[in-house]
Amino acid sequence: MQQTLFGDDFSEKKEKGLKIVAKGQKPLSKNQQLFNKLTKRIENLEKETVKEEEKLTRLLKMHSKEIIPLQEKVANARIKLAMTLEKAAEVNKFSKKQSENIRETILTLCDDAFTDMEPSPEQEAFYDKWADVPYQEEIEQVKTETKEMFSDFMSEMFGLDIDLTDFDESQEGFARFQEKIKEQFEQTQTQQRQKQRKKGKKRQAIEEEKQAEAEIKNKSIRSVYIALAKVLHPDTEPDPGLKAEKEEILKRVTVAYEQKDLITLLKLEMEWVHQTSEHLEKLTEDKLKVYVSALKQQATELEREKRNLAYHPQYEAVSPYGHYPENYAFTKIRSEITELKSIFDNLLHFIRAFENPNAKKEITAFVNDVSKQNKQTNFPDYL
Repeated sequence: MQQTLFGDDFSEKKEKGLKIVAKGQKPLSKNQQLFNKLTKRIENLEKETVKEEEKLTRLLKMHSKEIIPLQEKVANARIKLAMTLEKAAEVNKFSKKQSENIRETILTLCDDAFTDMEPSPEQEAFYDKWADVPYQEEIEQVKTETKEMFSDFMSEMFGLDIDLTDFDESQEGFARFQEKIKEQFEQTQTQQRQKQRKKGKKRQAIEEEKQAEAEIKNKSIRSVYIALAKVLHPDTEPDPGLKAEKEEILKRVTVAYEQKDLITLLKLEMEWVHQTSEHLEKLTEDKLKVYVSALKQQATELEREKRNLAYHPQYEAVSPYGHYPENYAFTKIRSEITELKSIFDNLLHFIRAFENPNAKKEITAFVNDVSKQNKQTNFPDYL
């Protein structure tokens, strides 16, 4: 029977929370209490983030199953209506103004359809017949203008010089871009602080103290990592089964170290190096201060991660509902489903009506209404 490091799989093992327990009559110190408060807060944030991810995943699943197919049906129906108007323009005589309204309506229908679907070569060619600027050129223009607007905004607001020339639009590319923005922002903030810094001895002493504290924090986290790396190093394990399992756990240790995830590192340290919670009780006040500082930073990062989760590119489709309670979010999606079905039915109605050779009057009223709505920057609700 193959040995395992735990009674069950490590990834499924329920870990106990980190907590310093008072011994006898002696109360916990301020830093010990703060350590307990922060570790509990971080564990709660991790659970809340997982629940939020699960909620967003369920919303995304429903959106993909129900909304996207309907959006594609509506988009194709809009193109079909645009093509029906083209045929009507060929067999009926319209005034110059009416013809311009037909052209405007065709382009409006296509533009709205192309927001929910990638046009086929035939649909793109149809659009190019009516548009002043070909579809592909228009897309490139929009991308360039959007990049320029974003670069100008980041420059004016944060003093960042953002180069979007080689921006990769994939999720991985977006993640790299976010990291690059973060690095630039931190560098800019550091430079601004350096410009504003007064050269007094007191100020210099404060800066040196902060730098020393940061170095101690990194060394403390690194010391936990090194202790675990020594114990878990696969090369020290002759048993093939245990060696493979240690490799997997060491990967998690390495990720936790890279992310400065002190909670995970301390749990693993207690599991492998120090077997009981007495290890935490024996931490010196100086080391506790360092750990508390690291935990505060970790809690802040987790709060930011949870808050911004709905804006992640992965959940872009459901971001409008992301911050609602789940039941209400599902209600909003169901309302959108009902609305899309109604729009689809309306489009089919107009297609059938405008296929009639004697529908000139109805077509004129329709395109006039669309033109009027466009001037008010509104697309008709029924379309």
